[in-house]
Order: sequence, then structure tokens, then C-alpha cells
Amino acid sequence: MRARFFAISVWAGAFLGGLSSSVSADTALLIVNDRYSAAQNLREGREIEALRRPLEEAGFDVILTRDADGDDMRDALAELLDIADEDRVLIAAIGHFARSSGGNWLLGSDARRTNLAQVGGDGLDLDVMMEVAARVPGRSIVLLGQERRRIDLGAGLNAGLGQIAPPQGVTAVVGAPSDLADLVSDVLLVPGANLPGAINGSRGLRGYGFLSASVPFLGSEGSDTPQVLPPAPILPQASGDELALWNAAVELANAAAYRRYLERYPNGAYAAQARAEIAALEADPTSLAEAAEEVLQLDREARREIQRDLAILGHYDRGIDGVLGDGSRAAIVAWQASAGYDQTGYLDAGQITALSSQADIRAAEIEAQEVAALAEAERADRAYWQVTGQGATERGLRQYLDRYPNGQFAGEAARRLVEYDELAWNDASAADNVPGYEAYLRDYPQGEYANAARHRIAQLTGQVQPWPNAPTPSSPFAQQETALNLPPVTRSILEQRLAALGLNPGRIDGRFDNQTRSAIANFQQSRGLQVTGFFDSPTVAQLLENAFGGIIQLEGVFR
Repeated sequence: MRARFFAISVWAGAFLGGLSSSVSADTALLIVNDRYSAAQNLREGREIEALRRPLEEAGFDVILTRDADGDDMRDALAELLDIADEDRVLIAAIGHFARSSGGNWLLGSDARRTNLAQVGGDGLDLDVMMEVAARVPGRSIVLLGQERRRIDLGAGLNAGLGQIAPPQGVTAVVGAPSDLADLVSDVLLVPGANLPGAINGSRGLRGYGFLSASVPFLGSEGSDTPQVLPPAPILPQASGDELALWNAAVELANAAAYRRYLERYPNGAYAAQARAEIAALEADPTSLAEAAEEVLQLDREARREIQRDLAILGHYDRGIDGVLGDGSRAAIVAWQASAGYDQTGYLDAGQITALSSQADIRAAEIEAQEVAALAEAERADRAYWQVTGQGATERGLRQYLDRYPNGQFAGEAARRLVEYDELAWNDASAADNVPGYEAYLRDYPQGEYANAARHRIAQLTGQVQPWPNAPTPSSPFAQQETALNLPPVTRSILEQRLAALGLNPGRIDGRFDNQTRSAIANFQQSRGLQVTGFFDSPTVAQLLENAFGGIIQLEGVFR
């Protein structure tokens, strides 16, 4: 919300405008937008705000609005509609400006990437401001203060001021806020001062509209000569080609573009403005840096490389997308500060080379650190393998795998544990008693033969009954097994697998007798398969799964 201040000063002496004894009703509107929620803040807002006191002392009513949105600025401007014809009006407005081919706007402090369709609500139309000032022709001045600070705008808009064309009788001056503040204090509030001479003698100020050395903003002290408004000056007209080149220069807003315009039109309609723009740009190191970077015409990959270099040096932690937005610019500023450069946020060719060299050195350091860290990790891995016995004991193998599940010796440790599993199973099946199988399960609860051990315990404790009768060869289950067409070698392997699981299939001869059928049925029951006593595809697949450490593959078993 804006803050407003009002002051009325009654002069005992002669009125500055020439009336012998009256109360001044001159009005000054100060719009100071220097803190933006979605753009870089301005640096010189206090300079304009500080004009309140000298203006009050000169007899002006002062309306001050600070960091206002569009509605607040329009409300403040509306207060000037009640001024009398004999009053003076001074409007000083600073902030971020936006332009299009159709006009200029002072943006409210809450503007966020406003576009051409929205800017009427987010900002104050300068044409409206000029029209309000034109209600007292010859007695109104509009000061527009801008700084080279970044703001992101939407479609149809560009940052900064475009063409300034005040209506008849209105003086407009554009420049840095500090220069405008000096102009008010040293010229405008000095009776009889030569305003056009002061503007022409300044490097950073540009004047537009009504500029007459014979009609000062404040008349000479003691003068009773009324001010007479002379005819509006005839401004030079730009041709279509000149106007197009000028619009292009305004669009690029860099010194090179303005110089191209002057080379072709040294006495053109916008020559004075072009020279003033060049002077302002060259006085601003950020603008110079931006122009230097623009000359490089960096492509997308070059911008990505800059982001990668900044990331390597620890200044950037966002996406490597080749778009040098606010995050990248902030990273560039941080790097420039660390490297002793001016902190502009833009890079020239020499800085890009220096940035790349620093990043290469840092990348080599990081790589060396990673190599050293890897070597240290491998040394610790090897040392722990030795400490745990290099696989000599089952306990040592488990300790190693717990610490280094993906270590240098993890494959060997896992293979040796399988061998220990096999040996433990052989001991249990040789004893073929409940304590032996329970001992196996304690040591290998997830072992290769854990299911077989549990099934054998169930058999030995009477929980599972043997296969009762020999199935008939004509049963559908027998026909299903026959259809598998198992070759003799596969039949023997299946019997060997049943035997290895402790299911006692009988003689290993490739012939499936009643004892073999009982072993098949017990296996099917232990795996949750349909209990038939005959082989089918699921039974064969599960029985041979991971057999012999995965050497046997199911492909080609059925022939």
C-alpha cells in the first residue's frame, strides 16, 4: 500500500510564479517503485523520495506513493485532476518500465511476468499520465527515472521506455533517478533557471516536448510577467525505414544498435535520443557487460558449458539447460565475486576462458579425489577380505558379504557359501534324522535345500504319508508325463535331483517306479503343486530350477 504525505507552505513574500501575495497550490506527485517482488530492485529510489522536503519548502503539495501496484498509482494520479489552470504540476515516477509498439507503462511493484494483455492492470499508462499533465500546459513537467535492472516480461512487451511523445505544453525528462533528483533541486526549483540548457549539459538526461529557455518552470523572483505558452516545437519526422531501424535499436537496447542507427541517420528524428542512450549505456557497467556478452552470440551448447563450469565450481545447482536465467546470472555474479571481476552477471570472452580454465582445474581435482577415494575403498575391501579369512570359514564369508555385498570378492564369497550349503545338506541327508535336518535349517534357513529338509522332517515325524499305490499307466497324469517325451538323460537328472533333495526316489536309472512316484508326489506337495506322482511341466521346471548352481538350463530339456 502506498504512503502519502501532504504539505502546504504559505509564502509571505512574492509568489514564485509572479503573483504578489497568494497561497501556492502547486502539486508534486512522486511515484517511487524500487522494490519489486519479481524483478531486480532499483538502487536510487531514495533519491526521488528525498525530494519531498525541498518540494514542500518550495510551496508544493506533495503526494508520495511508494512500491505501489497499478490501482494505487492510478488513484494517486487521479488526485491531479482537480488542479487549477494556474497551478504547476511536477510528476516524478521511477521503477521498471515496459514498452510495446503502442505505448509505455510504469509497472506496479507486484507485476509478475506481465504481458501486453495484462499490463494495463499491472501498470500505469504513461500516455494517461502525460494527458493529465497536459491539463496545465506550459506549467507541467514529467520526470521518468529508470535504471538498467533486470525484469522478465511476457509476450508483446520489452523492458524499458520506448518512444516518448508528450502532448503540447508538457515537458518530459528521462534519466537516472539520481540525475533527475539533481535536476529538481538544482534547476527546477531555482527561479528563472534554464531547463533546456541544463538538460543539454547533462550526459544522462534526455528532454522531450515543451522545452523553452525563455519560460522557466519557476519564474524569476519578483517578476510579474505572466508566462506565455509558445507554439509547440515542430519535431522532425521519421521515414518508414528510419522508424523501423529506430524500433529495432530500441528492441535491442544496446550501444551497438544505437550506433548503427546514428551511422545511417546522424541527424535523424531520434539522433539526440540515440546519443543519450549510448551515453547512459556506457556509464552503466552492467549494460556494457551485457552488450559484450551479446556480441559473442553464444549458442545453446556454449551456454550449457557455462552452466556446467559454474556447477563444477560449486556456484550453480540447477538444470543444465542452456538458458541463462536468474539462477544462472546469480551463479555468474557469485563466480565473478570469487574471481575478482565486476559483479555484472554477464560474461565477456576473457571471463568465459577464465571460467573454463578454473572449471578444468577443479574437474581434475575432483577426478583425482574420486580415484583416491576408490583406491582407498578397494584397499579397505581387500583388507577386510583378509581379516575375515579370505573365505576360509563360513562365518568369515557371511561377515564379508554383510559389509561388502557388492565388493571385489562378493562373487567368490557367494559361490563358496553355496558350497558350504551343499556340504551341510550332504551331512544332514547322510544322517537322515530330524536333529540333522533341523541343524541344517538353523544354519541355512534360506538354503538351497531348506524346503527338502522341512519336507523330510514332516515325513520322519509322520506329518506326510508316502505315496500309497502305484498309479496306473492309463491315468491322464501318466499320459501328460508321456507327452513330455523326456529323454533318458533328463529322466536320470530328475531322479538325481529328487535324491539330492532327500526324497529317496530309489535307483537312479531313468525308470520311474513306485518309489520314484512317491518322491515326485512328496516334492509336488512341498512346492504347492498338484500332487499326482507324475511329472508335468511345472514340476520339471521347479525341480530343475537353479539345479547345480544354475548350470542346468531348462531350454532343451523337453525333446
